[in-house]
Amino acid sequence: MSIMHPKILHSEIEVREVKDKHSELREVNAFDRQLKELFIIENTKFIGMPKEEVFASDEFKKYLVEKENSFVYVYFPWINTLVKTVDSEDYFSLITNRNQDLITAKEQNLLRNYNIAVFGMSVGSNIALVLAQAGISNSIVIADFDELDTTNLNRILAGIQDVGTNKSVVTARRIYESNPFANVTALTEGINEELLEEMLSDGKINCIVEEIDNFPFKIHTRILAMKYKVPVVTVTDNGDGVILHVERYDLGHDKIWGKPVQYYEEKLKTPATKEEMGSIIINDVVGGPHRVDSKMLASVKRVLSNELVSWSQLGSAAILGGVIATYAIKQIVLGNETDKDIRVWVSPEKIEKGNHSAS
Repeated sequence: MSIMHPKILHSEIEVREVKDKHSELREVNAFDRQLKELFIIENTKFIGMPKEEVFASDEFKKYLVEKENSFVYVYFPWINTLVKTVDSEDYFSLITNRNQDLITAKEQNLLRNYNIAVFGMSVGSNIALVLAQAGISNSIVIADFDELDTTNLNRILAGIQDVGTNKSVVTARRIYESNPFANVTALTEGINEELLEEMLSDGKINCIVEEIDNFPFKIHTRILAMKYKVPVVTVTDNGDGVILHVERYDLGHDKIWGKPVQYYEEKLKTPATKEEMGSIIINDVVGGPHRVDSKMLASVKRVLSNELVSWSQLGSAAILGGVIATYAIKQIVLGNETDKDIRVWVSPEKIEKGNHSAS
């Protein structure tokens, strides 16, 4: 759909068609600046030299001739902008160049080809965007049926011009603006068990980031992840902090939040009240009332008594969640973390690691 996908143009005919069709088109030439960056990256002997000398050198002039046709145009319909840019491989080299040594070339390729599905575009949108910035999961699935409201803008990286737009479309656009060569599957009707199982059985998903409000689907997601041996990562916001949950079903983990599957299968037989769901989230997911930020706990109580529309969430915590989840996924992909059940309480004051069996 043009509302969420950019169009990659390879020929002058395609470019002319876009220009003829859109009279108020904004044009950006990123290509010239990108070639200068690439040249220095690929020719390190020029590092530290005055740029005027570098770009006046015979080597650079020769490089320009060699690369003169190594470009494409990208048309972003939602901002009516046409960008001339380097091709996909050169672009990937540029956007991951500052990752070097912190992430090796071999590691970056592993991360690039690791396919992640992010369900729920509140905290999940921040996670998806940080993953994209880090060059992780070039093919990503994002899902949310909901549309953006103004009250979401305190924690979703969007603008007032996006109000009324599906949240997964908003996130897809941000990803594409960061990397137009990404492969984003945006599920604007959300995710369900049947579709999730289809994607898992096809091997299209290596990891699930679950940020869905629907309690039964949280359980079904983990049951399916267990069946297909796929890890599940979740971030729960908690005042200024977050709680990271990592359940390594790919390593044979067989519990949900520290309890046997049968416990939650029994819970699913009867629709849970708001009070029951609140109790499960506070006790099973978070680790007990003593783990909940006191102001957050007051917010939950007001939600249960219909004094607040929804529980309070901070944008700073949502961004922190994106950082923490991305770090956890990186550790999974690179084989640096082998614990099967991880729960980490993270706040500006302290970090404490445990699991779902201990509170």
